[in-house]
Amino acid sequence: MQEKIKKIVPNIITLSRIVALVIGFVLFVKGKIVEAICLYIYGSVSDAFDGYFARKWNAYTKLGGYLDAISDKFYALSIFIISIIYGNYSILIVALLELTIAIINYLIIRKNGSAYTERVGKFKMTFEFVLLIVSLLTIKFKAFWYLYIILFILTVYLQIQSINAYINQKNNKKSGKEVNYTGKSAKEKARLLLSELKYYLIHPVKIIK
Repeated sequence: MQEKIKKIVPNIITLSRIVALVIGFVLFVKGKIVEAICLYIYGSVSDAFDGYFARKWNAYTKLGGYLDAISDKFYALSIFIISIIYGNYSILIVALLELTIAIINYLIIRKNGSAYTERVGKFKMTFEFVLLIVSLLTIKFKAFWYLYIILFILTVYLQIQSINAYINQKNNKKSGKEVNYTGKSAKEKARLLLSELKYYLIHPVKIIK
């Protein structure tokens, strides 16, 4: 019984995130911005937890994969729409670059049958999720614009690198840094992550000819 519960916990968390995002979007439309931001923050945090429990309990399912992909797309799309409604048109650049990455991924899958997530893409996604939350916060708290500008520059920088990395993947070229986290302690993993991020900031991924 306990094992069956463990198997469905990640999916329950994912479903709760989708529900929270739908309610959050409705609240934004109704002008209840603070309450909506709280739900979107839950959406961002819960995205890490469903993956954590799926890995910890080996609870991966096809349904869970589909739900996670749907929730991620809805999360980003709804924030793009909200930000534009409230006059933040710069977020369109992030949206267009993300669309470009999705198209290249589709072309890779058509060519090779599957696509893997590039390391720089993981950093890009992390910065993008934080950027989206901060974009919402700027609607109510103008002081967050300074943080938004910094995150916007870093996110776009990593998005461009991700595009280059996926183009290399499409052309069967390896790009980026190989890092092995197996058997490392939490402290060592954190140090390696910071070192890897620093690498991409200083040595951007370029298209290999």
